Amino acid sequence: MLKKIVGWFGLINFVVFITVFKRPKKKYEYVKYDCAIVCGYPTNNDGKPSKIMKSRVDKAIELYNEGKVKFIIFSGGSVKNKYKEADIMENYALELGIEQNVIFKEDKSMCTYHNLMYTKKIMDTYNLKNCLVITNSWHLRKADHYARKFKLDHAMVSAQAPKSYSCLKIIILHISTNFKMYCNLFKGYY
Repeated sequence: MLKKIVGWFGLINFVVFITVFKRPKKKYEYVKYDCAIVCGYPTNNDGKPSKIMKSRVDKAIELYNEGKVKFIIFSGGSVKNKYKEADIMENYALELGIEQNVIFKEDKSMCTYHNLMYTKKIMDTYNLKNCLVITNSWHLRKADHYARKFKLDHAMVSAQAPKSYSCLKIIILHISTNFKMYCNLFKGYY
């Protein structure tokens, strides 16, 4: 009897999760997008870009160099330390040869919700109609949820996980991110 209850409970919760948090929209609808939004990630404690942050910026630069985006918006405030994620991402991109005139920054956000909310305002201000949202695979569903919430004309793009991350670590990141999203749903955050 207990197994049936646990089984039904698990099934119901799974259905609720996939109903609320839809599969990320990854299919490109345009040849070229107005901008790429790079979701922030904390820097290392010394203010240098973390491996995850670099992977996201590297993907944005790749898309820009391939002519798939016109502008790049770096989004992220001082979340885990005193360094503003958007500033560090911008500096890293400039070091890699991206020109200043294609970069916008949003440096107030403290979470994924803010990343998409504040960048939507930048897009509206500069008449940017569509975007590619760049993050890592374990974060796609969460970022996509907010991109939909703020009615962005978007597609999701996954940055490659750092090479030093094992398959097990990536699976754990997927599970923990989805679990946190689901818990936050019941706290009223979504």
